[in-house]
Amino acid sequence: MLIMLASFMFTACEQPTADNAGVLKRTDELSTKVKQMAEDYVSKNFDIANETYSDTVQARFNSTEVLGKENLIGGWHVEHKVFSDISIEDQYAHTNYFSGGNIWTNHWFTWSATANETGEKLQIRAHFDYKWEDGKIVIAQAFFSDQDYSRIMEAAMPVE
Repeated sequence: MLIMLASFMFTACEQPTADNAGVLKRTDELSTKVKQMAEDYVSKNFDIANETYSDTVQARFNSTEVLGKENLIGGWHVEHKVFSDISIEDQYAHTNYFSGGNIWTNHWFTWSATANETGEKLQIRAHFDYKWEDGKIVIAQAFFSDQDYSRIMEAAMPVE
């Protein structure tokens, strides 16, 4: 039984292969740029984001997909109308340079804001992943608890 358990553990803990091995960097240009974009977002400045995102970026926020840089940045303008006192704190980012050429930056932070309509304060821990190609972000995907955020955004949107 012990031999079977040991055998399972060695096969379950595979070593990195040439397909997935890479280098992780915390202080590289891409990690720094992602954190700068977050700080600019807080101050309603989207210049770095406008330069960094590809025109055809695919952004996924949990199960919501936003296609294109124009729509992505347009959504941020709406957020700043619905919420005030937006802040991003406790940021950590690192970039993974995979041996196959893929480059992904992982970004963790806490997003806080006050809903203008109700005065409700939100504090949401989030994880974002950014895929880079030719110096541009082509995929952005985010994972966070969005129940309260979505409820407030939906209430603020006019009925069509």
